[in-house]
Amino acid sequence: MLKLVAITAAVFTTALVSQAHDGAPAPATPASTNQVVPMKFEVETKGPVKAPLLKVSQPVSGQGYWKFVAATNLVPVPAAACNHLKGAHGTIIIDPDKDTVYWGLQGVGWIGFSNHLADSWIIQGDPMFSHGNLHGADIIHRRGKLPLVAVADNVDGQVYLSDTSFQHAEKLDWPAAGPYKAKKEFHPTDVAFIDKKDMFVTDGYGKAYVMPVTTEPLKYEGTFMGGKEFSQTPHGVTYSASDKTLFVSARPEGQIKRWLVNKHKWLETLGLPAGSTVCDIDLWGDYALAPCLDGPDKKPGPIYIINLKKQTIVGTIRPKEDLCYTDAQHIHDAAWYVTGKGDKQEVYIVFTNWNPGGVGALKLVNATN
Repeated sequence: MLKLVAITAAVFTTALVSQAHDGAPAPATPASTNQVVPMKFEVETKGPVKAPLLKVSQPVSGQGYWKFVAATNLVPVPAAACNHLKGAHGTIIIDPDKDTVYWGLQGVGWIGFSNHLADSWIIQGDPMFSHGNLHGADIIHRRGKLPLVAVADNVDGQVYLSDTSFQHAEKLDWPAAGPYKAKKEFHPTDVAFIDKKDMFVTDGYGKAYVMPVTTEPLKYEGTFMGGKEFSQTPHGVTYSASDKTLFVSARPEGQIKRWLVNKHKWLETLGLPAGSTVCDIDLWGDYALAPCLDGPDKKPGPIYIINLKKQTIVGTIRPKEDLCYTDAQHIHDAAWYVTGKGDKQEVYIVFTNWNPGGVGALKLVNATN
């Protein structure tokens, strides 16, 4: 179990509320200074793997090493799910050990992609998955067992926990404690595993608190961090096991806030270009994908590639403007999909867009243009 102490944060005051002995919320802790670090653009000429040479002329998006082409022959939507496609408002998680990508589609539930993203099917799982909306999720591997999956349902105001059979899911209802007085106040948008027994839930569309949860049993620990003064919409949460930090994607502020879990303190706040409404981040080594609903000046949402070690933006990928994904006006989630080994390793980005909804894939290439 995570033991949380009083946390202070940012120029954006972070409240931490815990249960007092009488059941009423304890006072919020005072704020401290947490300066925003505006990330600069820096073109990289080298990257973590050797990208395959682009042999056929086609549109490319990105800069320097980080250039991508559309992989329109991948992530096909099953025919039975096509009528629900425009309403997509979901999430993507990846199980690399099984070469399987899972996409949450509202009104359908989980859709699987396998065989290097070429095949797809609707997963006949627990009926809860198709009732509301699978908005944000995380996956963690377990030795000798199927991976564990947690997903936030912003429509029904619940969090689900299952393995990748997606049968017999456990349900975590609204946190009837602390700052919450009614279920209608709770609309969770994402989850992040710390380990197999602990995770965080962010209530991005509700009262905007981030809260720790245990998985055995599935329950809230009783601590609430954040609130509207921290971010109007803390839309995504992502845990980095390498440095034990939790990233919170503050969407309307266009910021990525980082918290050191073991030391219980907020670190820096990374600023994206003004107007970039970031939904979440996905990690691969020193790099993060940052999908955005909108770009600067209300342009179609980009996917930024961030070098976290240098705290720089090294790539701006524009699926709609550059790669002819005409429905990709607002990018809602994106994940790294890396396959193969050695010289045969290939890097993809799988993304899902909202309003209108859709799903797509991009492939990293070595292009001179």
